[in-house]
Formats: sequence, C-alpha cells, structure tokens
Amino acid sequence: MAKDCSISEEQALELLAHLVASADICRFEPHVYGTFRLIDAAARLSGALLENGCDDSWLRDFHTEVEGKKKWMMWDREAYFAFLPEAAREVAAELKRRDLAVEPP
Repeated sequence: MAKDCSISEEQALELLAHLVASADICRFEPHVYGTFRLIDAAARLSGALLENGCDDSWLRDFHTEVEGKKKWMMWDREAYFAFLPEAAREVAAELKRRDLAVEPP
C-alpha cells in the first residue's frame, strides 16, 4: 500500500527552481554537469521525502548512496558514469518490487 510521503509546497518549489535553472544552464555547461544536476535533484527529492516522514529503509539507503556517489563526478568520472545506470536499475527494481507487492483490486 502506498504511503503518504508528501513534500511541502516550499520543498516542491525549491526542487522546481533547481530543475528549471538546471535546464537553462545545461545549454552552456559540459554534458556531465547536466547528469550531476539530475542525480542531485533525485537526492534532493529523496531527502525531502525522508524529511517529511517517509520512513522507508530502501529510500533512506538510496538517498545515502546517491548523496555519496554523486560526488564521484568530481574525481572519478568512470565510477560516476557506472553509478548512473546502476541507480536507474535500483529505482526500477524497487518500483517493480512495490508493484508486485500490491494486491490486485
């Protein structure tokens, strides 16, 4: 069953501002910065969900992993680029697991 893990209006607007500003500046920055801005947005969103009472061990672990590994962009680009598809697979696997855990109506 889905939990109510709402974020506040302020948090949503901060994330919206981050995404829109990132889209604008990506026109000029190297492409690697765009990937960083997107994974950082994922960290911000997961952090906001956790701050607002979404007590979820998978989300907490994922947030911690993203917060740590997004910094690899600065000193280990190979590991950073390897992490991005791993993160996408982790989210997809968790969504699939949760979908399978929900009983049909």
